[in-house]
Amino acid sequence: MLIFLLVYYVLAGLGVNLGYHRLLCHRALRLPRWLERSLITFGLPAGTPIQWVGTHRFHHANADTPLDPHSPHYGGLLRAHCGWYLGTGRRWLAVAYALAGPLRLLVDAWLRPRTNQQFNHLASDVAADPYYRWLSRPIPYAATLHLHAVIPVTIALASWGPAAFALIWVTFALLYNIGDAIDSLSHWKGELLPGQIDHSRNHSVLGLVAGGEGWHANHHRHPWSARHGLAGQFDWTWQVIRFLGFLRLATQIKVANSQQSSSLTQG
Repeated sequence: MLIFLLVYYVLAGLGVNLGYHRLLCHRALRLPRWLERSLITFGLPAGTPIQWVGTHRFHHANADTPLDPHSPHYGGLLRAHCGWYLGTGRRWLAVAYALAGPLRLLVDAWLRPRTNQQFNHLASDVAADPYYRWLSRPIPYAATLHLHAVIPVTIALASWGPAAFALIWVTFALLYNIGDAIDSLSHWKGELLPGQIDHSRNHSVLGLVAGGEGWHANHHRHPWSARHGLAGQFDWTWQVIRFLGFLRLATQIKVANSQQSSSLTQG
């Protein structure tokens, strides 16, 4: 049971970090279509592909300004963490949502394809893909997201009985809150880079537990780079990308040279 949850944690993390973020949003690499779409399907709890990419691109263009959809410096830490999904500044509602575990999947199945759609025009390249366009529609998204809830809970109950539900709850709560912390904590606490104009930070703990996404100041300096963690900053998503490159599954990998700040492309 623990192995199953660990595998789900890793696959969902890669779905968001590698699939949604570095590949789909920033086009930092290319993968075969079957692998790309598989990763996006695993990362589906993050939101619909079109909405997620559009919102994230708008965030980069307006980071830590009043236009930013989720900056802790405008609207507060809890709103940046998850309240912005709900369009609320009510702290109790944001806390309940953050702790909802697998129940949050059921809420998001209805919510995510219908809210925060105002930046979808920035993801026209994603919308041009028929699979992502289909997956971003309310009914297909809800059906697929319900599977993310039903399959782990069914396996847990069959393996360990009702006591396993608590472990499922903790697993989903961790997955959601670690991801949400990139929007909140990574723009609030950590190390700033010299000459930085936004408040993105390199956060060592999040760098480890969020698959390298916590090296967030590095990412904001070079959003197009497939590598976020530099020397001494472990980035396990980058290690997976390197392995996929070794297998010739990942191509056109873009990285930032940490000393010259120039782009390199690996074939």
